[in-house]
Amino acid sequence: MPAEKRWGCGNFSVVGPVRGKPGTFGHTSLFCKSYRCRRCRNPKLKKVRARIAEVASEHKLTRMATLTLDPKRLSERDRERTDRYIRECWRKMRVLLSRQFKGSLPFVGVLEFQKNGNAHLHVLLGRYIEQKWLSMAWQSIGGGRYVDIRYVDVHRVSAYLSVYLVGDKVLRTLELLPKRARIFTTSRSIVLWGKKKASGWWLRRVGIEDFFDAAANPSSVRFEPVEDLKAFRLELLSYFESPPSPLALGSRDVFAVLRAALPIWNEKVSPGKPGEVAKTQSQGESQNANADR
Repeated sequence: MPAEKRWGCGNFSVVGPVRGKPGTFGHTSLFCKSYRCRRCRNPKLKKVRARIAEVASEHKLTRMATLTLDPKRLSERDRERTDRYIRECWRKMRVLLSRQFKGSLPFVGVLEFQKNGNAHLHVLLGRYIEQKWLSMAWQSIGGGRYVDIRYVDVHRVSAYLSVYLVGDKVLRTLELLPKRARIFTTSRSIVLWGKKKASGWWLRRVGIEDFFDAAANPSSVRFEPVEDLKAFRLELLSYFESPPSPLALGSRDVFAVLRAALPIWNEKVSPGKPGEVAKTQSQGESQNANADR
């Protein structure tokens, strides 16, 4: 028996029926979607910047505040985890903001580290706040003296965020953060990523190349230019469609799979989205579990 393949970015695949295409199965490579992965980091950051720009436009987040820490006010214990300390300061700051403005404010925050290793926050907010008041309030709950707040063009939020959300800066932040600690924080009124819906797809511990070799008449083949292969001018096979194969089905009951696939195959797909790739619970769980790794 062949040895079981170990988890790794792109080592496994997700297989399932394609909406609106009777008799067709889609096969997609399962990437880890982790910020710590060299292959996935930059594409994921690009999507995050675009999503935050959408949220900023929806909620009119046109002010960016930068909140720093004063090293002199930090105890030895606080210096060990300045990210945890600044999050606690921001929790207290939200209370002050809600009292000042008679209600909670929508926001999106991005954590970053200064050259001295101390954490600071870049926060997109939805209303004008006087710099003097913000500075005094931030100091009153343990923050630093240096506080900046300025207007940002809501149509150029992605450009502003590109300064902070680029590969090298995020990599440095991840080096100083423990695993699974979050880079982003949002108000409860803002959801960056909605919950994934189950769609009849399943995880297979098989690489997509094996499915491609076993497929009869593969179509809609897609290749992705991943970061670790750019130096070799190579692209990675990421998706294709074909009739169901024994390898794709694995140990599943054929008739049960086909019965479950029929409603999906018969589902109408809006124009411009033929053969839309359904997301699976496995993908959703993988993305959520690795969201800030």
